[in-house]
Amino acid sequence: MNKVTIQDLIVLAKEELKGLQLCDDYLDFYHHSAFQPISTFYHKKSELFYRPELMDELRSHYQKLFYLGTISQKTLCWRLRGLGILNEVYKTGGFAWKVFSTKKESLLSSYFKKILTEFLTSLGNICRIGIYRSIVERYLLFLTTHGHCTIERVSPVDIRSFIVDMSTCRPKTMDDVVTVLRKLHTYLREEELLDIRFEPVLFAPRARDRKVLPCFSSEEINLILKQVNTKTPVGKRDFAIIQLGICTGLRAGDIVNLKLTDVDWKNSEIHVIQGKTKQPLSLPLEVRAGNAIIDYILNGRPKSESPYIFLRSLAPYQKFYDGVSVACVLRRYLKRAGIIHTVGDGKTFHGLRRTLGTEMVVQGIPITTVSQVLGHHSPEAAKQYVSLDTNGLKQCALSFSTIGEVRV
Repeated sequence: MNKVTIQDLIVLAKEELKGLQLCDDYLDFYHHSAFQPISTFYHKKSELFYRPELMDELRSHYQKLFYLGTISQKTLCWRLRGLGILNEVYKTGGFAWKVFSTKKESLLSSYFKKILTEFLTSLGNICRIGIYRSIVERYLLFLTTHGHCTIERVSPVDIRSFIVDMSTCRPKTMDDVVTVLRKLHTYLREEELLDIRFEPVLFAPRARDRKVLPCFSSEEINLILKQVNTKTPVGKRDFAIIQLGICTGLRAGDIVNLKLTDVDWKNSEIHVIQGKTKQPLSLPLEVRAGNAIIDYILNGRPKSESPYIFLRSLAPYQKFYDGVSVACVLRRYLKRAGIIHTVGDGKTFHGLRRTLGTEMVVQGIPITTVSQVLGHHSPEAAKQYVSLDTNGLKQCALSFSTIGEVRV
């Protein structure tokens, strides 16, 4: 293709996608998530025409933003997808639908790439090899950006600095980070590539972050349920899903995989194998949830040979892909109810599970029973719900009048 402006190329790409019969909403998502950032980049550069070197520069820029934690993995994938589509349209004049690889290209030097490859090979066939690759690559890239062209001059200070850096952008992965760094530096010592005293940094005990998230109030639960139109097939399905979350505390993933045969209607029970723990769980099926499921199966569920209870509303009538789809169901009604959700506020589908656990604790049900109902491995996991029982905790507090008393 001859010289073409980036805007004309985006128009051509969108026409190619439209020819694949993508819906308008999906095309809009492509525009805003994949193409618009590229257009903005060219505008800031005061560049009108497509240039391969600018696309390479933008690719590296996106990868650095991801490394710094500025954009998420999902955002990175969409932006790299936009680059891939425009590059293909420019080179071939068209676009063949495919699933682009989401694996980010390495920014490491050949020296560090060799260390990464040989370390991963030494691990053998382990199931979490992707996590090891990601963390080691980030670590080696961190060393590169801090002036280390080779591994020889790396010190415990560098290890500590990387851990601090990771704790700010990926705080929930610190257990993996420390474990991987231990194995990496043990490998470097055994291969006589670097022998430093990394133990004080990587074997030091650290405090565990135990954040107790809030749950829904009864007023919020009622407000959410009022937003569901139970006269439509989709509404019947969504109402049954939310009622099931409220009454049983089942995880979103377990609701997705709930089969028609998992419900014992005669005894009003549900029997599932939990996706998270792989352990069997039997729960009583309350009348509210049971009636909602019956209404959906008889009057809203599409005719399908699928063994699963909850199906998509559009053909092909299959079960939801995963628990995220169920979480999106609740999120839609949160928005309609005017309940604002922010990160860490507990207003999620899992929040329904915490709401049930908290209510049981408030009602005086033993922690062991709460743990069994929620399918925990041990009662320890259910103790967070005690922290949410604010009124109960107040009964345990000592008054200020006891300060200064001498106890015999």
